[in-house]
Amino acid sequence: MQARLRGNIIHIRGPLLGGLITIALATSSGCGQADAPITTSNSISSHASPHLAHTAAPLAYNLAGGSFTIASRGRQSLQRPQPKLSAEQQLEWAVGKSFATQAWVSAPATTTARDGLGPLFNANTCSSCHIRNGQGRLPENGLGLILRLGTQFPTFGEQLQDMANPGSEPEGRVTWRDITQDIVLPDGSEYALTKRNYAVDGNQKSASARLAPALIGMGLLAAIKTDDIIANSDPTDINQDGISGAVNYIVRGNDEPPALGRFGWKASQESLIAQVALAFFEDMGITSSRHPPLPCSESDCGKASNAEMEISDKLLNAVTDYIANLAVPAAAHDELSLQGKTIFNHIGCKACHIPSFNIEVPASPFATVAGGGNTQEINVITETIYPYSDLLLHDMGPGLADQYSSDSTAAAEWRTAPLWGLGIRAENSDNARLLHDGRGRSITEAILWHGGEAAASKSRFTQLSESERAALLHFLKAL
Repeated sequence: MQARLRGNIIHIRGPLLGGLITIALATSSGCGQADAPITTSNSISSHASPHLAHTAAPLAYNLAGGSFTIASRGRQSLQRPQPKLSAEQQLEWAVGKSFATQAWVSAPATTTARDGLGPLFNANTCSSCHIRNGQGRLPENGLGLILRLGTQFPTFGEQLQDMANPGSEPEGRVTWRDITQDIVLPDGSEYALTKRNYAVDGNQKSASARLAPALIGMGLLAAIKTDDIIANSDPTDINQDGISGAVNYIVRGNDEPPALGRFGWKASQESLIAQVALAFFEDMGITSSRHPPLPCSESDCGKASNAEMEISDKLLNAVTDYIANLAVPAAAHDELSLQGKTIFNHIGCKACHIPSFNIEVPASPFATVAGGGNTQEINVITETIYPYSDLLLHDMGPGLADQYSSDSTAAAEWRTAPLWGLGIRAENSDNARLLHDGRGRSITEAILWHGGEAAASKSRFTQLSESERAALLHFLKAL
């Protein structure tokens, strides 16, 4: 495999100075109506090449989210509630949705339940970055990518906020430089892999990009037992398989024991509500009981006090419950994709992208934010889910390394990204936006960026025949 560098292109995304942004919300019709769960045969159509004959796979393979699974794989499927909600629970779910999708405004305002935006922020709704509950956009196309700054910009907070309320100034503009390397595989296939060096206002100091992830299966990831995640860790590679998945333990105050991190690109948040509260705080400047102070630039620190919580615990819980109870689109496996799964396992992908976990969920269908880990409910049922992740940190090599260490992790360490819904996320071949900074424009590109612990699997991928690669990609698109 050969590589060479080529070309530099400079880009700038400018902030909207002196005013609020207006977001056109994309909402599904009948958003409070739960889809029927899959209970009979597999009726999901195949997306494989038309000249190949495919046979329906066993239904269990397609129940990616257990009882949270719905048959739909369309553009609105990530916006649906999980199918077992009662009519009353759907109303509760819809309340949380409204505070995630409707615009927050600056305070004071007549809309007191959703004021408190800013003064500095990146978006004014959750759905601005998680479009239709999918992943974010690259900066030239809209919102959904933020910059983490570390200690290189001491006058800012941990995250660049490139928008501001009237009377305040954004901290800066997101700028970037493209660097492309051409990759030639053993069979002669050529790929141009492009990464971006992000910065603030063209500053020579690089910043670290984070793309907003799709909000798929978050409540189910919270239900995975802590012990089951730890059981897959091997930080010193005792079994000498080249894979050394590690837990990111979150240090907490008040003499509480460290908690296992499972959410975020660096597994830096121990619970879904912690992740949601952080997003309100950093992305929208909205304080809560979990984040009472407000990060600011040097010029804004002396402005109005933010002593009062801008989102109550009740509403924070409602938004978190909304996300926790989103449906999981069914997988679309068939005979060819199961052949691809065999290849996936053979080249070693499943060492980190562990296919399934057994989880315990309350028999009552509404998943709540309390807990995360070992379920204490008496009346529970056991289900199998298929996230294709171990939720552990792995060294992904220098090609994917961040600009600096953060969240108690090394620069090259990233949490294994869950693969469920990958086919939906990558359906637009011109703007797939995979990996932590969205650089992967296709599933193949994302694989070719793998290094470190995944280098051997990537090497095996490059040695596959054209038909084997096609089967593997068909499997991944069926997830």
